[in-house]
Amino acid sequence: EYRKSNYQKTINIFEKLELDPKDMSKNVTKYNTLAKCYDHLGMFDEAFKSFKISNTIIHDAFVKKVDKKRYIKLIEKRFNFFSKTTFKNFSNKITEDKNTDPIFLVGFPRSGTTLLDTILRSHSAIEVLEEKPTVEKLINQLHVYTNNDFMKLNGLDENITHKLRSLYFETRDKFVSYKTGKIYIDKLPLNIVYIGELIKIFPNSKFILSLRNPYDSVMSCFMQPFIPNDAMANFYNLPDTCKLYDLVFRLWTQYEEKLDIKFHKIKYEEIVENFDTSILNLLNFLNLEWDNKLKEFYKTAKNRGIINTPSYNQINKPLYTNSVGRWKNYKKYFEKIDPILKKWNSKFNY
Repeated sequence: EYRKSNYQKTINIFEKLELDPKDMSKNVTKYNTLAKCYDHLGMFDEAFKSFKISNTIIHDAFVKKVDKKRYIKLIEKRFNFFSKTTFKNFSNKITEDKNTDPIFLVGFPRSGTTLLDTILRSHSAIEVLEEKPTVEKLINQLHVYTNNDFMKLNGLDENITHKLRSLYFETRDKFVSYKTGKIYIDKLPLNIVYIGELIKIFPNSKFILSLRNPYDSVMSCFMQPFIPNDAMANFYNLPDTCKLYDLVFRLWTQYEEKLDIKFHKIKYEEIVENFDTSILNLLNFLNLEWDNKLKEFYKTAKNRGIINTPSYNQINKPLYTNSVGRWKNYKKYFEKIDPILKKWNSKFNY
């Protein structure tokens, strides 16, 4: 009934459901679906309350297994290092091998990266790795060599750099069948926090920065029942989500100022409202020609079946504008965090 847009009928069914309180998955599905139904019907206070219940259920089930503060410290450590006035840039020595430096699709979660992923993979010359642990494995090994000391990054031995590059491409090739002539885009939004390390290992890499109105990004993260880990544990309420958003983009700002990053910004709203121009500009950045299959990306989504991100049920149909400005329906809940998000709204010209 929900997929048929029969929202009131869905509410009638779900409100009567009596579930085992210990069954976290079913209870989260119940309250998150109710919340989305209320949202569709304009019952925004009821929606917010149900999103909050859904998030509380997840939080209580995983509170001893994940640590939101650990992820915050991971970002703060990078921010503190790269914001030092004594840090200028890495030495730009290029490590040459047979591999082409990767292209990374990054941003804040719920900023349109899955939509962009599906559009790009519709191009005959593009393959997208969808949220694979390629970078995580690389970063973990890198910090074994540096003993978690960022000061040692600049003097990284060339042999170690070769090993790290090989590790990345070997990991990548387990997930894709490498073909000459194709370009490979590694998509995992929060890899944005590792740009400092990635630039050192892949100085010729390119980054696609996916942006969305900061208010909508934060609200959408709060609305989504993410599978919990240290990062996603920051999305159970709006203040924590806002804090992470602010920290991520403060770090990005340091990277942008201090490092020679080849990047292209693309806004979710521009894709929705001016598809051809925004995608053509991105293709120019990637040195690719237009492909008419790009406009039928939703067919690509359907052919893929279940997509491994929270957006799978939203991108298997043509573009729609319902998600643009959705946060305004919940404006009163943003009062305490408004100054922070207003700053980024201005920074990103929203």
